[in-house]
Formats: sequence, structure tokens, C-alpha cells
Amino acid sequence: MLATSNMANPRARANQKPIPDWAEALRVRRVQLGLSQEDLAARTDDLVSQRTVSALETGATPLDKMAIARVVSLANALDWSIRQMQDATGIDLGAAIPTEWVQAGSGKQTLTSVADVMRVPVIGMASAGAPVNDEEDERIIGWEYPTADEYRPHMLVLQVDGESMNNGDAKGMQHGDRLYIDPRELELHEGRIYVVHVHGNGIVVKRARKLGSDWWLFSDNKDFAPTKPDQATIIGRVFFHQPRGMRL
Repeated sequence: MLATSNMANPRARANQKPIPDWAEALRVRRVQLGLSQEDLAARTDDLVSQRTVSALETGATPLDKMAIARVVSLANALDWSIRQMQDATGIDLGAAIPTEWVQAGSGKQTLTSVADVMRVPVIGMASAGAPVNDEEDERIIGWEYPTADEYRPHMLVLQVDGESMNNGDAKGMQHGDRLYIDPRELELHEGRIYVVHVHGNGIVVKRARKLGSDWWLFSDNKDFAPTKPDQATIIGRVFFHQPRGMRL
């Protein structure tokens, strides 16, 4: 006896959900580039799996529910910018869009948009060790919008807790400031600032100094003594400091 296929089963066909336009746009782009789903996944360095690619192309996984790092990686793999992916799919991915505004005593004017603006979740220092893969993650305390030039794949944005890195200068790191972290930079270099998980003492932001053959962690605030942890894990290097309350 032959098994009944969906082709011979009108009810099964009727229960199939239509593929959303945005999902079809992703599939068409992949095919235009001559890539299989496996090829596309490989181009994301497996940040997006073949199974996820398949789920995206059927609409089973919503594009706007994916973590921004995965979305950016997928866009790059499709030779798109975030803005181009947003335009092609019609899904709001946080890329800047020109808007109209009215200034007192004038007519409408058009704001010039930034070519690509990424949206990255901000998490507190205590949560820095674990990646955020869901925009509904309870650890998210806000959002940061780095430009394409400021963005790095897999980057983290952490909010400073405390004053240990405040050197008293107006540009020093203060409580509530935001830091852009590159988790791929795990090798210590003299004078650079890192986010470090000191075992038994939590997650800290410190400046690395090598004294003799040992690495020490220094605070920019001289009221805090340097430490030489017995065990520590480097989470990443701080490559950008975004002060709070200074954007005009």
C-alpha cells in the first residue's frame, strides 16, 4: 500500500501556512547568490545554523525576534547591509530611516539618515558573562545604537556599575556609562581595558598592567588598590566608551 502524500491530501495542503513575504525575500536572495542553506550558515561562522536558515525561510522563526548579532551576521552572509535587509524584507531591524520633522517657522525638512545603525542590547555588569540571544531576555536594561563603523560582530554593551574606573576626569568612566566590548579580544595587552570575571569576586572592568611576569588589574580611580587575581576569565576588551548624559 502506498503512503498518502500531502499532494493527495487537500486537507493537509489547506493546513499549510503561507510563507511570509519577508521569508521569501531571504530565500530569493540566497538563491540569487547561488548558496545552499548549509553554505549560508557557514558564511555566518555558524552563528546562524542551517536549521535556523530553514526556519527563517518558511517564516517559522521571526526575523525580528533574533538577537541583533545573529541578524547582522545573516545580513553580511547575504551580502546585505542591515538597511538593505530591512528594505528587502520590510521588517524593522532598527536601521535608521529618514523622517520628516517640522521646525518652528519653517516647512517640513528631511533628516539625513545614518547609512546603517545597529541595535544592541545593554546588560548590567553582573550579567556580562552570558550572551543575550533573545530580545525578551530579562537581563536587558536598555538598547544602544552603534553605527556600522562602531559595530563589531558579537559585541557586548555593558553598563558600568560603580566608580572604580572614574579617574575624576570629565571623560572618565562613571557609574551608568556604557561600554562596547569585543569578546573576541581575549589576549591581554599592556594598558588596555578589559571586562574580567574574577573568580570569587564577580565581573569587573579594569586596566591590565604587567608587572614582572604577572598580570595585574588596575582601577583608574586611585582609591582602589590593584589586584592580582589567582583565577580570572577574560570576557572581552573595551573598545568604546559611551558616557551617559553627554549626548546633545
